[in-house]
Amino acid sequence: MTFKHTAADFWQIYRRSTCAVERRRSHLLAFLAEGKSAAEALKLTGYSYQGADKIIDAYHVQGLSGLKDQRHQNRGAPTLLSDAELLLLAQTIRADTASGGVWNGRRVQGWMKQTLGKTLHLSRCYEFLDAVGYSRQVPRPRHIEADPIAQEAFKKKASPRWSKQLKRVSSALDER
Repeated sequence: MTFKHTAADFWQIYRRSTCAVERRRSHLLAFLAEGKSAAEALKLTGYSYQGADKIIDAYHVQGLSGLKDQRHQNRGAPTLLSDAELLLLAQTIRADTASGGVWNGRRVQGWMKQTLGKTLHLSRCYEFLDAVGYSRQVPRPRHIEADPIAQEAFKKKASPRWSKQLKRVSSALDER
């Protein structure tokens, strides 16, 4: 097997690297560059044939940068709602609940379909309710003798929970 770099180059990467993935990959290539058999190198490093093939292919395509761990480059899946859409949802729910409206997952799902044209699974709609600081709610029955003033005094005076995305969006709008 021929490599662009020598075994000494791979051992140098192995010694100086602080990334376990890069160290392990350079370890494999150092053994192979020294002339060890594939079976012996796999036994020493614990790689499978398929895993070793991927590493060798990445090395031949990308060079030494193919040995690096690329997982930190992964940004994850994109958000289902943009910042503006999430803020619009939060403002709509807050305005409606201030006038006595009650929101649940089905209502959020309908609003998303009608306003944003997005069809989402019901469980995701409950996540968005939670993201804007609300939970699944159904109005409770009111007792005939209930004292609204005493009930209001009893309620906690905590601010609603906001998701990180909503906090970031609203603070950006406040700065404008």
